[in-house]
Amino acid sequence: MIVPSMTVQEIHKELSEDIKNLRSQLDNYHKDFKKAVLKGSRYPLTKSYDCKTRKKKNLFVITLTAIRRSNWKKPILSIYSIYTRPEGNYAVPLSLDMNIASIYPPHFFKRYRERIVRDESISNEDIIRLYFRNDWGFLGAVVNKDFESVYHCFETDDKDDRVSFVATTSQGYCFGEKQGNVNIIKTIISEEMLFDNQKPLFESMKSTFNKCNKDRYGESI
Repeated sequence: MIVPSMTVQEIHKELSEDIKNLRSQLDNYHKDFKKAVLKGSRYPLTKSYDCKTRKKKNLFVITLTAIRRSNWKKPILSIYSIYTRPEGNYAVPLSLDMNIASIYPPHFFKRYRERIVRDESISNEDIIRLYFRNDWGFLGAVVNKDFESVYHCFETDDKDDRVSFVATTSQGYCFGEKQGNVNIIKTIISEEMLFDNQKPLFESMKSTFNKCNKDRYGESI
């Protein structure tokens, strides 16, 4: 279970170890997903399953996606955890093959609601689920002074705050800080928010991201 006193590294360790307890459930979810894909007529087809581990009571959201009907055998698998602290809801997707976790704090989802979704009626937890349902990965780059200037242009509360990477995503541009094998995703901005003189900074990264997704997923997304 995630408790407020945990460091980001302890959170990563807790979830990475606890996720091993999902193996039996994953087989059941895959069988259920197979039925949905074979009966389906529109693709991509995505289905999510909530699973709370028995001993540690961590909540994981397991999402399976089939780009086309034949993908029922090997769907795209993504797993993230949702936990709550006094300041709000956090989300942590895990990249098991690379031993990396990304922590999305409440401030990120506040900005996502304000800047991307623009809907105050959705609950905080549903905002998290919406983000990951529409997420198709990201392409990151090391931050230079120009990118950092863009960050502080839109996040003005703390001028001493620092970011170490910027990432193109399917929903906007994210800024974050790398702490060992944990990424803290601090905020998101939309394409429309960029000023004309800022757009060239992101064009190459966006073009590469789109090409990578097209090569991986085709024209389906």
